[in-house]
Amino acid sequence: FDYMFKLLIIGNSSVGKTSFLFRYADDSFTSAFVSTVGIDFKVKTVFKNEKRIKLQIW
Repeated sequence: FDYMFKLLIIGNSSVGKTSFLFRYADDSFTSAFVSTVGIDFKVKTVFKNEKRIKLQIW
């Protein structure tokens, strides 16, 4: 990768942070999530202006 960014999703409990994370990173959605205990993160690589950008989304 050419660049790496770490993104942090913050918000109140039960507002859909994990659903947003999975929808963006994996292009998937399920309504059956239970409350996250601890930390959940995903890695996604995107391409912009012929550069590979690695996103670590927490």
